[in-house]
Formats: sequence, structure tokens, C-alpha cells
Amino acid sequence: MVKVLIIDDDRDLHRSLGWFLEQEGFEVCSAYDADEGLERIKSEAPDVVILDVLMPTEYEGFAVAQAVREELGLRDLPIIILSAVHEVRKVPYRFAPDETYLPVDVFLDKPVDPAHLCAKVRELLGEGPPRVEDEPPL
Repeated sequence: MVKVLIIDDDRDLHRSLGWFLEQEGFEVCSAYDADEGLERIKSEAPDVVILDVLMPTEYEGFAVAQAVREELGLRDLPIIILSAVHEVRKVPYRFAPDETYLPVDVFLDKPVDPAHLCAKVRELLGEGPPRVEDEPPL
């Protein structure tokens, strides 16, 4: 069974997104801050990480992604950023995956359609491209 680790300080998101992922056949584990997330990655060996940016400290998720790649050496662990940073911080640019600054595979804005998120997880695991009905409207 595919194990998904959600690292986010929003407990409601864990409950709702976790429930949906479990209904789709994924095993879900949770962490609520950067330190716990990194420990869970080491102890749980997830197949995919869903990571928030704005946790207890500013842009904490970016540091987690970099630590996963550099300190833990997990270059092949798929990481999906799921964050409201663009809406909350009103930055004049958009964050996107970048090998150096933001070493993640996918960047999605909250709120996200859970079916679209599941399709992205499957895509990252090589289970084929997302189904057409899962694509968000243009």
C-alpha cells in the first residue's frame, strides 16, 4: 500500500485530506511541524510527502524540502507542496518547483480538489497521467 505523509500544522486538513486519501486506497501518516515531519520521513519511509509551506514559522516547508533533499539525501522521494502561500502572503510572483531553491516535484495551491491531488500522487508514482476528469478547469 502506498504511504502518504502529510506535513501541515492544520489538523482539519489532516482529517479531511487524510480521510479522502484513505478512501482512495492510500495509507496516511501525519506530522504537524518541520521537525516532526523530518522524523516521520525517517521512521515511516513514506512513498510521497504532501507538505505545507506556512507552518509555525514563515516558509518552514521550503526548509523541510531542502532538508529532505540535502540532509536526508532523499532526492527521489516525491514531494508535493500544498499551500496557500500565494493567497496569504500576496507575493508578486509564483513559487514553483526549482532544483536549487524549491526542490519539490509539484506545487499546488490550497484549496485543492482532492481528486486532483490523488491524481498527482499517482502520476508521481508512475501510475500514469492524471485522468482528464481530474484536471482542474482552466
